Amino acid sequence: MKRRPAPRITATLILLITVSLLAVPVLADDSNPSTSPHAFYGRVYNVDGSNAPAGSIVVASVAGNPAGTITVTQAGQYGTDYEGGAKLIVWTPTLYPGDTIAFYINGIEAKESAVYESGGITNLTLTASAAPPTPTPSPTGGGGGGGGSHGSSPTSAPTSAPTPVATVGQASLPLSETGKVSESVTVQTGDGVGSLTVGEGTLARDENGAPLGEVTVARAEAAGLPPNPPGTAIGFALNCGPAGATFDPPVTLTYTLSEEEWEGIDDPAATLKVMWYNPGTGEWQEVPATVDPATRTVTAQVSHFSIYALTWAAKLPAEAATPAVTGAPGVTAGAEVTQGEPGQAATGDLPMAAIAMVLGTIAVIAAGFLLLRRR
Repeated sequence: MKRRPAPRITATLILLITVSLLAVPVLADDSNPSTSPHAFYGRVYNVDGSNAPAGSIVVASVAGNPAGTITVTQAGQYGTDYEGGAKLIVWTPTLYPGDTIAFYINGIEAKESAVYESGGITNLTLTASAAPPTPTPSPTGGGGGGGGSHGSSPTSAPTSAPTPVATVGQASLPLSETGKVSESVTVQTGDGVGSLTVGEGTLARDENGAPLGEVTVARAEAAGLPPNPPGTAIGFALNCGPAGATFDPPVTLTYTLSEEEWEGIDDPAATLKVMWYNPGTGEWQEVPATVDPATRTVTAQVSHFSIYALTWAAKLPAEAATPAVTGAPGVTAGAEVTQGEPGQAATGDLPMAAIAMVLGTIAVIAAGFLLLRRR
């Protein structure tokens, strides 16, 4: 009896099977590639070319969001060049190689920028690109009472303080010998939605009662927030730090909305509220706030640090499928509304696509074996 020769697998069939199998892992891995921090150090200068003084804050920012910060400890130098020394560490979960990094020196953008490199260590000199606004000088007492002899009189400067220069993410507090803040300080989030102002003369203390050296403010991730207060939706939440810090008199917390965000809220003047989360009771508590439709701002005076959220009335369940404010990053309009992390597909999309690809692969293999059997 003559033996039937074994079927031969054609090159075309092998190619089809190989391509199908390779496509599955490619499809399944659509997340942000694993990256490592990019470290920076080097010289740092003021706009006039002088060394940035000790205590200056250098902040790295990517797409308007803080990605790293360091305090200058030696005038004119941030970080150190030796291995294991302090450096400006730049990294966020959404960073990709090739992203542009901007730098700020005490809130003033530097002339230099850099391209993010996973695991990189870069010696980069930073120079402030523009001078901060300065107060109009007050007239001096000398000159034998020659008021007005310079052609103009600074009528508003003696009665109004200059607008503080806002830094991003973190700011040092200049303290007087009595332990009070000697100059107003403003720090804001990278997107400019939230800002915090500590006024001159404020007695700032940490949770242990010691003088407070710095303050921070950042957008709180919606996924990490406690449950929404009953009947409300959390639009913007700010994490003010350090936790437990106290202020006398209170500091000013401000939320600034865009025109689109403001128009997306029903009756903003009546529904917008500022609330803080009390970890002791596990509840949200309302803070007296002022709503200004002309500037689209909501302002509150707070005497201690915690999580502070800007809220408004939640929409009915039938309307909750759409966020209350379109175009507002991190806005949660209702319990049913959730957002995925940057760079990830919506929940459910990837598994279905992967299943379809696997079924397609099985079909290709099955068709190949049927073709071989017929031969």
